[in-house]
Amino acid sequence: MRTLPAAFNNLITQYPVRKYKKGRPIFYQGEVPRTAYLIKSGVVRVYGINNSGEERIVTFFVAGDLIPVGWLFQKSPVSLYYYDAVTDCDLVAIAKEEFLEEVNKDERLKMELLNMYMVHYIGSTMHIYALEHARAQEKLIRILQYLVLRFGIEKQDGNFLVDLRLTHQDLACMVGLSRETSALELGKLKKKGVISYESFTYTVNM
Repeated sequence: MRTLPAAFNNLITQYPVRKYKKGRPIFYQGEVPRTAYLIKSGVVRVYGINNSGEERIVTFFVAGDLIPVGWLFQKSPVSLYYYDAVTDCDLVAIAKEEFLEEVNKDERLKMELLNMYMVHYIGSTMHIYALEHARAQEKLIRILQYLVLRFGIEKQDGNFLVDLRLTHQDLACMVGLSRETSALELGKLKKKGVISYESFTYTVNM
């Protein structure tokens, strides 16, 4: 799993850590947050609910990510999505104003944030591209590319471990497919040697 960049060390030592158990909600859509969080450890799921009551996963956040981004950087007065803990999480609680002050005075932190959000931006365009495809298998191939970019750990011979515990339903929710279709197409990709998976962990041959 990803480790915290050194640029965040000051934040970790200055501010309190709050623990969230697996499955616990962190923010609700439309909520006005009282504090922002820097993820020290764990995985956070970000999702919305459509008019049919179906969940649509937006992304996942891991160690070194900040939530909720839109509110923290003053682009939204509320949390734009639901956030919940996929695993047990340690979250560093930071007041918005204090965080922005830290960014303004720390050039190393600024550069780390620039690099982080450049990766997020590229990942978001890849996610959109996956959604635009008509064929289910192509959607899944593109979303796997996105997951490798955001969370992939290079192993050997072009293989990348996506170090998240993802179900077929999770992948289906990310691209608007049914769980059954997702499972079928992932099985085909596995037979082709594009992916392998065990215990909800995926290895992708790029």
